[in-house]
Amino acid sequence: MFLAAMIHPGGGRNDIPHRLKRQFCIFNCTLPSTTSMDLIFQQIATGYFCVERFAEPVVNFITKLIPLTRHVWEKTKVKMLPTPAKFHYVFNLRDLSRIWQGILVVEREQCMDEVTLLKLWRHECHRVISDRFTEQNDKDWFIKNLKDTVVKDLGDDAEYYTDEERFWVDFMREVPEATGDEPDDFVFEAPKVYEEIPSWELLREKLFSYMEQYNEQVRGSLMDMVFFHDAMVNLMTISRVIRTARGNALLVGVGGSGKQSLTKLSSFIATYKSYQIQLTRSYNLNNLMDDIKYLYRVAGMEGCGITFIFTDNDIKEETFLESLNNILSSGEIANLFPKDELDEIQSGLIPVMKKLQPKRPPTVDNLYDFFISRSRSNIHVVLCFSPVGEKFRSRALKFPGLISGCTVNWFARWPRDALIEVANHFLENFGIVCVPEVKHELIHIMGEIQDGVAETCILYYERFRRRTFVTPKTFISFLNFYKVLYKKKLDDIGVLAQRMNTGLSKLVEAQLSVDELRKELAVKEVEVNIASEAAEEVLNEVLAASEVANKIKEEALAVKERAENLVNLISVDQKEAEEKLLAAKPALDAAEAALLTIKAADIATVRKLGKPPYLILIIMDVVLIYFKRKLDRVQRDTVNEKDFVLPSWNESLKAVSPSGPGAEEVFKSSKCFLMSSAENEIVLSSTRDLGEVSRGSTLKDEAKTLANTSADCL
Repeated sequence: MFLAAMIHPGGGRNDIPHRLKRQFCIFNCTLPSTTSMDLIFQQIATGYFCVERFAEPVVNFITKLIPLTRHVWEKTKVKMLPTPAKFHYVFNLRDLSRIWQGILVVEREQCMDEVTLLKLWRHECHRVISDRFTEQNDKDWFIKNLKDTVVKDLGDDAEYYTDEERFWVDFMREVPEATGDEPDDFVFEAPKVYEEIPSWELLREKLFSYMEQYNEQVRGSLMDMVFFHDAMVNLMTISRVIRTARGNALLVGVGGSGKQSLTKLSSFIATYKSYQIQLTRSYNLNNLMDDIKYLYRVAGMEGCGITFIFTDNDIKEETFLESLNNILSSGEIANLFPKDELDEIQSGLIPVMKKLQPKRPPTVDNLYDFFISRSRSNIHVVLCFSPVGEKFRSRALKFPGLISGCTVNWFARWPRDALIEVANHFLENFGIVCVPEVKHELIHIMGEIQDGVAETCILYYERFRRRTFVTPKTFISFLNFYKVLYKKKLDDIGVLAQRMNTGLSKLVEAQLSVDELRKELAVKEVEVNIASEAAEEVLNEVLAASEVANKIKEEALAVKERAENLVNLISVDQKEAEEKLLAAKPALDAAEAALLTIKAADIATVRKLGKPPYLILIIMDVVLIYFKRKLDRVQRDTVNEKDFVLPSWNESLKAVSPSGPGAEEVFKSSKCFLMSSAENEIVLSSTRDLGEVSRGSTLKDEAKTLANTSADCL
């Protein structure tokens, strides 16, 4: 026997073929009547809001909210029909149940009057119905419809309704301080009290505190978020969903909207574990089943809350969504655990079930039902999908549990204020060389640019029917790229500035050096002037000396010329003398031979001559010269009428006189005298004398006469 179920066709869902349909007995399960629905929720509401728990005005007022809630739901269901672009606009009884599920969390101290109760009711209607709307026009219509319905149904009690939307959370309380009276099993955790937020500033401070705790306790997952208004609203919505039993959420938004980050922080605030699959190249359906087993063990056996974050990037195979659809629809996956593992789980749950449900026997079926029920209550599936493309729509139609089993929260485009706040967060502590006013304008311009591009994308779609997206991730990348590019350009400018400063410092140093050099130059100029004057004087002296030297040089050159002429003449005379000497050599030899024949008596004979021949006179002068004797004063010979020096005959007589050296000494000396030992001056003098005497006669005659006379005289 086959049992099947399906939703009514429409809203993008196709009907099944008639050939298949005729094989079944078809039962159309219509919605309960309005009376039945009011009766169902009246029993639920009045059972919780009783006089034992709440004030009587609140108890009396709660009954008025039951038809009011249904009317709002019915009007929304009629107005907001599903379309191919808004396929998730599907409203059923689960929405009414979720609204009342959120209301029934409040406690007496937080709901003391009708105004507070009406604020809570409005908050829950917005979270369940309005948060799934994709356009602001739809949200505006819902706000107007909500107010109109309140005015119509409540009448005079509509005065309790306020236009200001208020939000409720359960994480504003602080951890209680230890008093010492706590039991051993007491857990120091902040109490979860569902209450209205006191102010947005306190909420932001509380969220910052939780984020700091998250960064301290969760390693490897540093979180840096900006809590602008929309981000805080989305976080409160996610926190509300996962804090309710069997609460699952479908978060739809473009990349970078903060879906995963807000979910992780919400799970941390709720003291739940967060879990995501780790995709690998070989990841398949079996690996997904192992991960789901881990979720069921933590939630069903350990009884711990766990948030399963699943993104559209994790859908490696479309069959993954079938398992998630089963979890969201029925809470279980057929044949997930083998029998041995299931027996192990059931045996471990026996003491837990006896403690929590003592009246229920721990049979196999009861244990399995307890395990599944406990797992469904503690597992909170949060789907993070992107609306870009057709995959999201086709997947939602194939697996309706993704919509019906979740509270849908559509992440709207970041408003301009949010963009400016995010830009301020990224650039506030970033060093920009400018005045604060310019930096403030820069931050505003960045937010306006992003918002302007997003508006242009809408116009582009309306004109060309081509959808483009400018995501928050793009904006954050834009901010990070600006910081990197600015730092690079600033460093480049810094290098240029450093070079310029170095050049300027060098110029300053050069200027100082020039000033010092100018001072030194002034001193040097004075010194140079003095030195120039001295040099000029020296130059004048040198010029004068140079003129004198030139004159001396000219005279020296003249003397040199004369000397050279004399040398030339001497050379000629020397050559001539050598020739004459060579010619007189025989006579000299004869004279030397005759000298050897001289006797001492010959010298005495010369002394006796009364008037010796002129040649004898000259010879005796030569003898005086050879023996370096005194000569008479040089004067012209006028006695003998000769053109020559007057002979020193008297001195010659003294030389050979008995009182002088004597003839004997002269004789001995003449014997020992060598011509080669005569000094040059003596030779030149005697040669000159003899030359003058012999001038006019031949050398041969003079030599002969000299030899004969000498022989005769000596």
